[in-house]
Amino acid sequence: RTSSRQRLVTNLIAKAIEYKLDGINVDFEYIKDETAKAYVEFIRELSVACRQKGLVLSVDNYVPHNYNAHYKWAEQGVMADYVIIMGYDEHWGGSEVAGSVASLGYVTEGIERMTQEVPSEKVINAVPLYTRIWTTAEDGAVTSRAVGIQTAYDYMNKNQAAATWDNSVGQNYVEFETSDGTVQIWLEDEQSLEAKVNVMKEHNLGGIAAWKLGFDD
Repeated sequence: RTSSRQRLVTNLIAKAIEYKLDGINVDFEYIKDETAKAYVEFIRELSVACRQKGLVLSVDNYVPHNYNAHYKWAEQGVMADYVIIMGYDEHWGGSEVAGSVASLGYVTEGIERMTQEVPSEKVINAVPLYTRIWTTAEDGAVTSRAVGIQTAYDYMNKNQAAATWDNSVGQNYVEFETSDGTVQIWLEDEQSLEAKVNVMKEHNLGGIAAWKLGFDD
């Protein structure tokens, strides 16, 4: 409803001014197709208020696919100062197969699609400062847990496992056996993040974001 949107915009701007913030980052997830029009209108109304108060507005988005096109990236690009790609969760906790959280191809594809809709200088790509430790049991059951960079290395060292560079995903990869089954880790580290940054530079993006501080080494 218009009144609900206006109330939210007013409250957000008031808090940003109260705490002397530089800007507002919007991270609304699971927006459904039937509510997308109201969501885009909210971003429009918030962008006007931010511009009036000199606040920077950025909007978080999933990696672009056909099924989330109702987020209307091109319209966001007109209204917001920055459109952020959450460039991860290629494989997530509920995945039935083990895999990278953010392979280089997945990240590149997301950037290329977003920059077709939004001027590249307005696009920011977010990188994961985490990975998943995947375990495949003898019966084929796949489980995983998300860990920060240092925790992944500590787990490898505990198991005396070494990683090797996998050019197909742009990451260091490690695989070893434990009593629980086969462990696989697609690492995020300086080398993999540098590869992602190079893609961002090639596409002249506005910047980089990360999820999240404290997960880094």
